[in-house]
Amino acid sequence: NIYSLKMKTSRVFFSEVCNKFTMMPFTLRAFEDEKQAKLGVVECVKHGLLEPYNVLYDKEGEFVAQFKFTVLLMPNGPIRITQGPVFDHDSVESEYSIQDEEIKSILASSVSRKAHKKKKKKVTGKAAADSASGSAKEEKESS
Repeated sequence: NIYSLKMKTSRVFFSEVCNKFTMMPFTLRAFEDEKQAKLGVVECVKHGLLEPYNVLYDKEGEFVAQFKFTVLLMPNGPIRITQGPVFDHDSVESEYSIQDEEIKSILASSVSRKAHKKKKKKVTGKAAADSASGSAKEEKESS
């Protein structure tokens, strides 16, 4: 799908997007001349060269929490490379609490692959130690 942009501002804008942001999302505020960027983005979106990310809204009376981070999808699994500021649980008080035990256990679990691997190693190491100590007890009982 090849398309030559008609307006010079659109070509300059698209070139700058390709050089600065490659495949990552961006905001028009990141450009030196925001007015020119607004002109250029319209033609780029109109012809499918860029895809807009719509502004998110929440429903009246609903509770919303949003956490953003960047993930690299690697052959050995996803790796989180950025994250927002650390959330201080003590600074926030709520009259609501989670009652479902299953949800509480999910929230308490770690999303880190390293923590998951360490936990797995502890479990397999413990099982190996238990089986080794069990065979040692069997040897003592048989002699």
